[in-house]
Amino acid sequence: MTPALIDAHAHLVTNDPAYPFNPPGGSVGDAVRDDPMTAERLLAAMRDHELSGAVAVQRAHVFGYDNSYVVDSAARHPDRLAAMCVLDAQAPDAARTVRHWAERGAAAVRLTSPGGNQHGGTPGTEWFAGERAREVWRQASELGLSMCLHIYRWNRDESLRALAAVAREFPDTPVVLDHIASVETDRPEPYPGAGELLALADLPQVHVKVTTLNFARIIAAGGTPSVVVEWLVSRFGAERVLWGSDVTQTAGAYADMVGIARESVSGLSARDAALVLGGTAASLYRIATP
Repeated sequence: MTPALIDAHAHLVTNDPAYPFNPPGGSVGDAVRDDPMTAERLLAAMRDHELSGAVAVQRAHVFGYDNSYVVDSAARHPDRLAAMCVLDAQAPDAARTVRHWAERGAAAVRLTSPGGNQHGGTPGTEWFAGERAREVWRQASELGLSMCLHIYRWNRDESLRALAAVAREFPDTPVVLDHIASVETDRPEPYPGAGELLALADLPQVHVKVTTLNFARIIAAGGTPSVVVEWLVSRFGAERVLWGSDVTQTAGAYADMVGIARESVSGLSARDAALVLGGTAASLYRIATP
């Protein structure tokens, strides 16, 4: 039996004046304007490829910190979508902002270094581990939200080292590390960054998300995605590993993303494959599966 799929990382975009663009970089590309991945388009692709649900992740590069589109989309399709909101945990009103989006139905909060991108940014861990950021964690814990961290290669090691103390402070709050926390699984073992990631394996609330971004890099380097997925499962357990497409952020056809995801669990038991492809996400984000 084919496992039920849940896409735990689907970026939504709409070119609708009700949801104005507010890109931090000051501009939005033509592809975003002319060919957006709307909620309706994603739902159609999910039906075509037999996905039972998805996590609608705020596209901060397009809408900034206004998460209205993802929460409204999830509210319109509560049986299929859950909303993950992005916010600046260093903002003076960050704790109140968590409550605001939770009241509008958010299931998760996502943090990243403000102003950072794959090429660099401000060093340090205040963006998720500072005093104000801990108020965000406290609010998320009280509201039953999970926390997602988007870590880049340039801030990976110091961020993973700092995470242990924060996770221990909030042991009941699930933590999800996007894109395998930028551990360089496209290089031969021992993967750069793997030591810092594996140091968190004894913290049961820490989860690892593998996405098409990781798979594309692994394939480009001549590797095999299933080897990396098996490695993650062997260290964290399948109940702490989940898959997401990263659609609209990572290039490629949705059909191909789903196909690679299915192939990536080919070496796992049926139980573990089902968890990675959907069961773990269903538990984290309260998405029903068949």
